[in-house]
Parts: sequence; C-alpha cells; structure tokens
Amino acid sequence: MTVVCPLARCRTPNEPTADACRRCGTPLQAYVRLSAHAARLFNEGLAAARGHDYTAARDRFAAIVHWYPSDTEAHNALALACYHLDARTEAQHHWRLTLTRRPDDETARRGLACLAAGGTSVETPQPPDPPVSPDSSDSRSVGSPDTPDTPDTPDSSESRSA
Repeated sequence: MTVVCPLARCRTPNEPTADACRRCGTPLQAYVRLSAHAARLFNEGLAAARGHDYTAARDRFAAIVHWYPSDTEAHNALALACYHLDARTEAQHHWRLTLTRRPDDETARRGLACLAAGGTSVETPQPPDPPVSPDSSDSRSVGSPDTPDTPDTPDSSESRSA
C-alpha cells in the first residue's frame, strides 16, 4: 500500500508510515487518518442501509460527500439512501452530480430512470452491480431482492478499505 500525496500538483506515492510527502513535504498522517475515517463512515452507512436505517445511512454518506465532493460512490450511496427516505429531489441531485463526473455510471443512470418512471413500476430499471475492484476486500455490489421496484440497498459484501 502507498499513500499518494493529496496535492494535485504532486501526487507522489509515499510509504504509508511517512509523516510527509517525500517530494513536496506535505504532511500525510492527518490525510491518512481522514481517509480511514471516510472509509469507516462509508462502511457504517452500508451497514445502516442493510438494516433499513436509511436516515443513519444518509447521514454517513452525506458526511463523506461533504469532505470528498468528488466521491461518486458516496454520491450514489447517498442518492439511494435519499430515495428510500422518499427524498426524491435530493436523490436526483446526487445521481446527476455522479453523472457529471462519470457520464457512464450505470447506477446513477438507472436511479434517474427509476425516478423518471415514478419508482413504483415493476418494469423500472434497477441499478446494476457496480464493478468489482481487483482487491476483493474493496468490492462493491448492490442488491436487495425484497424490493424489486426500487433502487437497491447495498448488501453485506460491500466494504471500503482505508
């Protein structure tokens, strides 16, 4: 594992225990702790969503989006939680933000299609399983067979690594 310097003009890989970037001197340990906190919040949000506590899930994902506005996975997860809380306008907002960063994102496309169809039709498109990353501990999937007419709830195989 390496820690990439968070400065856009540097982006130098560093050892995970490095106190500062070897190229530009940017302090890294606070960044590492913040990244780990975001991963923990994401996993807590997934656990809350699996338990159908969409308010807690929304709060965790919203915190991540606040600190990492370009995190499209967190925007997708936040949109799904909002959808389940019947906050359709907020869900639409986050799915649209996802598409501005990743125009081919199938989860956001299908979520918006579900909203456009009213979200109650059996024929409503379902969000797909997100791609599985090479590191299986960081894999993600979406699926909830008990709610076929709504965007799915993250299942227990999802997690985020620090």
